[in-house]
Amino acid sequence: MEQEESKVRVMSREERNAYDGVTIEDGNNNEYERPGSEFGYRGVKIHAFNWQDLLANRGNWWQKALMAVGIAAVLGFLFFVALPVILVLLGVGVAVWLVLRLFLGR
Repeated sequence: MEQEESKVRVMSREERNAYDGVTIEDGNNNEYERPGSEFGYRGVKIHAFNWQDLLANRGNWWQKALMAVGIAAVLGFLFFVALPVILVLLGVGVAVWLVLRLFLGR
Protein backbone atom coordinates (compact mmCIF):
# COMPACT_ATOMS: atom_id res chain seq x y z
CA MET A 1 0.00 0.00 0.00
CA GLU A 2 2.83 2.42 0.81
CA GLN A 3 4.39 1.78 -2.59
CA GLU A 4 1.16 2.87 -4.30
CA GLU A 5 1.00 6.04 -2.20
CA SER A 6 4.57 6.94 -3.07
CA LYS A 7 3.68 6.78 -6.78
CA VAL A 8 1.00 9.44 -6.35
CA ARG A 9 2.13 12.95 -7.29
CA VAL A 10 0.68 16.29 -8.27
CA MET A 11 0.35 16.71 -12.03
CA SER A 12 2.00 19.66 -13.69
CA ARG A 13 -0.13 22.28 -15.45
CA GLU A 14 0.68 20.80 -18.88
CA GLU A 15 -0.13 17.27 -17.74
CA ARG A 16 -3.40 18.41 -16.16
CA ASN A 17 -4.45 20.30 -19.28
CA ALA A 18 -3.60 17.37 -21.56
CA TYR A 19 -5.12 14.68 -19.33
CA ASP A 20 -8.65 13.59 -20.23
CA GLY A 21 -9.96 11.80 -17.18
CA VAL A 22 -10.86 12.08 -13.50
CA THR A 23 -8.26 13.56 -11.18
CA ILE A 24 -8.02 14.40 -7.50
CA GLU A 25 -7.22 18.02 -6.73
CA ASP A 26 -4.45 18.60 -4.20
CA GLY A 27 -6.23 21.51 -2.47
CA ASN A 28 -3.48 24.03 -3.23
CA ASN A 29 -4.83 24.99 -6.61
CA ASN A 30 -7.29 27.87 -6.10
CA GLU A 31 -7.63 28.44 -9.84
CA TYR A 32 -10.05 25.53 -10.17
CA GLU A 33 -11.99 26.10 -6.97
CA ARG A 34 -15.75 25.85 -7.52
CA PRO A 35 -17.86 27.66 -4.93
CA GLY A 36 -21.63 27.08 -4.98
CA SER A 37 -23.21 26.76 -8.38
CA GLU A 38 -20.44 28.49 -10.34
CA PHE A 39 -17.99 26.47 -12.39
CA GLY A 40 -14.67 27.69 -13.70
CA TYR A 41 -12.58 26.30 -16.53
CA ARG A 42 -9.66 28.11 -18.14
CA GLY A 43 -11.04 31.55 -17.39
CA VAL A 44 -14.59 30.81 -18.54
CA LYS A 45 -17.18 31.23 -15.80
CA ILE A 46 -20.58 29.52 -16.11
CA HIS A 47 -23.36 30.20 -13.63
CA ALA A 48 -26.23 27.75 -13.21
CA PHE A 49 -29.25 30.10 -13.03
CA ASN A 50 -32.43 28.75 -11.44
CA TRP A 51 -35.79 29.91 -10.09
CA GLN A 52 -34.47 30.31 -6.56
CA ASP A 53 -32.14 33.03 -7.81
CA LEU A 54 -35.12 35.05 -9.06
CA LEU A 55 -37.34 34.39 -6.07
CA ALA A 56 -34.60 35.34 -3.62
CA ASN A 57 -33.85 38.56 -5.59
CA ARG A 58 -30.40 37.31 -6.57
CA GLY A 59 -28.98 38.09 -9.98
CA ASN A 60 -28.48 41.35 -11.74
CA TRP A 61 -30.99 43.62 -13.45
CA TRP A 62 -30.54 42.24 -16.99
CA GLN A 63 -31.33 38.70 -15.82
CA LYS A 64 -34.50 39.96 -14.17
CA ALA A 65 -35.42 42.00 -17.25
CA LEU A 66 -34.79 39.03 -19.52
CA MET A 67 -36.94 36.81 -17.32
CA ALA A 68 -39.72 39.42 -17.31
CA VAL A 69 -39.61 39.60 -21.13
CA GLY A 70 -39.74 35.80 -21.29
CA ILE A 71 -42.72 35.62 -18.95
CA ALA A 72 -44.48 38.38 -20.91
CA ALA A 73 -43.84 36.48 -24.17
CA VAL A 74 -45.30 33.27 -22.74
CA LEU A 75 -48.35 35.06 -21.36
CA GLY A 76 -48.82 36.93 -24.65
CA PHE A 77 -48.66 33.66 -26.58
CA LEU A 78 -51.20 32.06 -24.26
CA PHE A 79 -53.59 35.04 -24.45
CA PHE A 80 -53.30 35.95 -28.14
CA VAL A 81 -52.71 32.52 -29.73
CA ALA A 82 -53.68 29.60 -27.50
CA LEU A 83 -56.85 31.08 -26.00
CA PRO A 84 -58.41 32.08 -29.38
CA VAL A 85 -57.57 28.67 -30.85
CA ILE A 86 -59.19 26.92 -27.88
CA LEU A 87 -62.26 29.16 -28.11
CA VAL A 88 -62.63 28.54 -31.86
CA LEU A 89 -62.30 24.78 -31.39
CA LEU A 90 -64.81 24.90 -28.55
CA GLY A 91 -67.22 26.92 -30.73
CA VAL A 92 -66.84 24.45 -33.62
CA GLY A 93 -67.48 21.58 -31.24
CA VAL A 94 -70.62 23.21 -29.88
CA ALA A 95 -71.85 23.99 -33.44
CA VAL A 96 -71.28 20.38 -34.56
CA TRP A 97 -73.04 19.11 -31.46
CA LEU A 98 -76.04 21.42 -32.09
CA VAL A 99 -76.26 20.42 -35.78
CA LEU A 100 -76.06 16.71 -34.95
CA ARG A 101 -78.67 17.13 -32.24
CA LEU A 102 -80.96 19.05 -34.60
CA PHE A 103 -80.73 16.57 -37.49
CA LEU A 104 -80.27 13.31 -35.65
CA GLY A 105 -82.53 14.16 -32.73
CA ARG A 106 -80.30 12.69 -30.06
